[in-house]
Amino acid sequence: MGKGGCIPTAQAVSSNIQKNANAKLESSSSSVTLKRVTPTLLATKTTINECWIAYEGGVYDVTHWLPKHPGGIRSIMSAAGSDASSVIKSLHAPKTLETFIKRIRKVGIMVKEEEEEKETNIDVVDNFAVASSTDKKTKKLKTQERSEAIHKDFQTLNQKLLDENWYEAQPLDYIFPIARVILFLYVGVQMIFWADSATDTSDTGTVFPVGILKGLALILGSMSLGMYLQNIAFLGHDAGHGSITGNFRSDLWFGMLVGNAFAGIDVSWWKSTHYVHHSATNSLHDDPDIQHMPILCFDERYSGNEKWWSSYHGRYLPTLDPMGIGRVLMRYQHWYYYPVMAVARINLYIQSFLHLARTCPLFTSSSSLQTTKNATDNVADKKVIDETTGQVKEQYAWPTPTPSIWIASVVTISVYWVLIYSFLSQLQISTAIVSFAVCHLTAGLLHVQILLSHVAMHYCEEGHGTHEAITAPNGNDAAGYYEWQALSTMDVDCPPWMDWFHGGLQFQLEHHLFPRLPRWKLRKLCRLTDEIFLKYQIPVVRIPFVEANKMVLSHLQKVGEVVSAKMKSV
Repeated sequence: MGKGGCIPTAQAVSSNIQKNANAKLESSSSSVTLKRVTPTLLATKTTINECWIAYEGGVYDVTHWLPKHPGGIRSIMSAAGSDASSVIKSLHAPKTLETFIKRIRKVGIMVKEEEEEKETNIDVVDNFAVASSTDKKTKKLKTQERSEAIHKDFQTLNQKLLDENWYEAQPLDYIFPIARVILFLYVGVQMIFWADSATDTSDTGTVFPVGILKGLALILGSMSLGMYLQNIAFLGHDAGHGSITGNFRSDLWFGMLVGNAFAGIDVSWWKSTHYVHHSATNSLHDDPDIQHMPILCFDERYSGNEKWWSSYHGRYLPTLDPMGIGRVLMRYQHWYYYPVMAVARINLYIQSFLHLARTCPLFTSSSSLQTTKNATDNVADKKVIDETTGQVKEQYAWPTPTPSIWIASVVTISVYWVLIYSFLSQLQISTAIVSFAVCHLTAGLLHVQILLSHVAMHYCEEGHGTHEAITAPNGNDAAGYYEWQALSTMDVDCPPWMDWFHGGLQFQLEHHLFPRLPRWKLRKLCRLTDEIFLKYQIPVVRIPFVEANKMVLSHLQKVGEVVSAKMKSV
């Protein structure tokens, strides 16, 4: 598998934006002078003490905004020190940006890197080095121009979608998805109750004994409950993206209902991971959705002596012991991948509990809930020092919700477990165990679908803002935001009548490009995005479900063998 790097949409903004920004600077009569910020300077502002991002030609100091950002600290930090125009526009509604951008201090404008020509005495033997340096600069410039052009085309498409009301929230469209969820739940519960109602296995004249029918009903009913958990997750996903009602607070409460109370997954935890996944897709350091060491390894760079820091978890990822059983098992990760996915939902329950515990406002001092002169009081948790290299890493604090939101989250999660207990307690112990197990094994299908679009694709070392790529497939040194989505995300091809099975999110690439778009419009969107990708010869992977799974297993096998071999030689 080839490797790619993900960088900002453009390190140097387009010429039109550049001219407008310069004009604003020159004509400004304000007492505050805006700085001229180059990509090199911007790239140094990546700490919680001084965090800058570029947006549409302007440079903003978001340091004091970090603890206030509804999407969390980590999603901003994954784009720190870079031009985040593309990712910001994809995740936020225009009205939201218009409201909140005014609250953030603008410190400068983006300017192109100034190349200083110095006269030096160079021997003839050094002419090759000079030519090589010139070629690199030329290649970098072409990469930037390419990224700018792609960004412009996608913004034109985004404006078209806005003008044609593609983003308009239509709550009535959720009638059938909600009805389907209720149907799965009702059928599952009734079949399980029927299977548990009697133990008579005598032949009653039917083709099959009652015992066999009841056993079949128990399995099918439990699978129906698993499909309920899978389908209701799609509703929680839409609520998290604010695409159900279009109102942030209304979707938050709806998310608590379908996510917390009826699915057992805390929506605030989900947002904290999912927003980072969107802003730093397949980033080895930043994307929590691919950080599953030492159980699963999706990229061979996780192996070896180097420690990998997870900016999301605030710790170094576990490494494999060269002499341990993990190195041996890793070679067979493609065999135990599906069993792990089958029980993955249990981990989501655990992560929800952990998130509620560490974000509890009752355990946070009152001073940290207020705005202080030092913005990092609400952002910094502690520093972690690598004893081997002496390198210091920042561990970000978890955002503290208001007491009312936190209490509502706890209450709604409790409702889910009360409902689970009330249901299982009415069954025989054996029936309850089988029902719970089969239900959650079936719900594991959702986790296969979640990872399917990314596991076998390309990975980069950093999140939004990587400068050092490892040969992107386009032949350039790096890929911009929109191009990177195509390199790190695949679509699953299926007939329209199967959209309910995938929730419409089988078009994961289009969802990453326009996350706020209702998922049933993604199929129609494919034609429009494909035109842009074809224009720039960017490969789009869109294959059937079974073929995509084969691709994932092949990738896992290859990585497992490489990692196992590397660890054996250590």
